[in-house]
Amino acid sequence: MISFSKEECGRIINLTQEIEGTHRDANSTHVERPREKITYTYYNIFRNENVDWIFDKITEFLLLDENVEIVKPFEVIHLHKYEAGNQFERHNDVYYPNQKLNVGVCLNDDYDGGEFILYGPKEIIPKKAGTIYSFRNTREHEVTKIENGIRYSLIIFLSKENIKESVSLI
Repeated sequence: MISFSKEECGRIINLTQEIEGTHRDANSTHVERPREKITYTYYNIFRNENVDWIFDKITEFLLLDENVEIVKPFEVIHLHKYEAGNQFERHNDVYYPNQKLNVGVCLNDDYDGGEFILYGPKEIIPKKAGTIYSFRNTREHEVTKIENGIRYSLIIFLSKENIKESVSLI
């Protein structure tokens, strides 16, 4: 099973010192979600020679662990930072018609709260630094409120243009 090492996770987290972040809450999101509690900071990691290794490892995970072939490379990864009190209430990602698959990476495990929960059926993704997981964009999910510490994760949104159409998604 493909995963990131703790050292690699640390290198990714350190990118927050090099990239400008954007705070997101229910009032600043570009998608109207009036009932949801949304609070976190995100950073866009664009593909370049310094971070290609991150994109490559996620592509390798998709092919070897999920049997999903990338036919058009994805160009951006979102690095999410949740501080104490931040959360992202239960939702699904059905706002973009071509979106098909989400891929996430847990980057650290030294925080309290902040469980990543998938629904239908209910599944809590383990808090283990380096864990990579994927799920259909239509599946409801949430990040519970951070009680203590800072939670870091990656999220990648893949559209039908990115993945081989014949693949049966999870």
